[in-house]
Amino acid sequence: MKIFGYIFNFMLILGIVIYLTIIGIQSTKPTIVSVELKEKTLKSSDLLDYAKNIEAIVSKEVDSKDITEEIEDESESDSDLLSEENVSVNKEPTVSVSSSLEEDIYVSDVLETQVGSLSGYGPDCYGCSGILASGMDVRDGTIYYSDDTYGNVRILAGDSSYPYGTIVRVKNSRLPDFIGIVLDRGSAIGFGKSHLFDLLYASEALAYQNEVSYNTTFEILRYGY
Repeated sequence: MKIFGYIFNFMLILGIVIYLTIIGIQSTKPTIVSVELKEKTLKSSDLLDYAKNIEAIVSKEVDSKDITEEIEDESESDSDLLSEENVSVNKEPTVSVSSSLEEDIYVSDVLETQVGSLSGYGPDCYGCSGILASGMDVRDGTIYYSDDTYGNVRILAGDSSYPYGTIVRVKNSRLPDFIGIVLDRGSAIGFGKSHLFDLLYASEALAYQNEVSYNTTFEILRYGY
């Protein structure tokens, strides 16, 4: 009976061991997760078409970039051209005058040139009445005449060949260059006489102080009035 008891216990223990072993093996078995993947089979022609599409896209981007750069370059060149045209249009023309031309303009009003001596006199000189040969009264010390064209000019006595109102530019005398007008005559004044012209002063004393100017240039600008 003991033998059967031992066998029964052995079989029971063996069964328990086998059961536990089976349970342990099932718990350590990896779980297989089935995932359904959708795969797409690509053909070689599809790959070629895809490559061509990529190339076309890249080519368009490059072309658009080149076109943009060309447009910008053209716009810049156009703006530069327009600015140059504006400058050329708005720029006022400059006229350069040579020194010889300026001299020609300066002396173009000279009708005659004489070189001689310039003396001076006053309205109170010996034998003078204070009334000029032209009829102008200068006893008040007047030495200027107001001309419509040349303004205030000094009064001169000149040769009878010069009519009253003749305008003379006097240069290289003891005085700064000035413009005078012939309104008087003199017995010692004129061609072949003591002096070529005689300049009127406010008094004989002032005329005496300035003395005579020799080698003076006289430029005739107008004959008479």
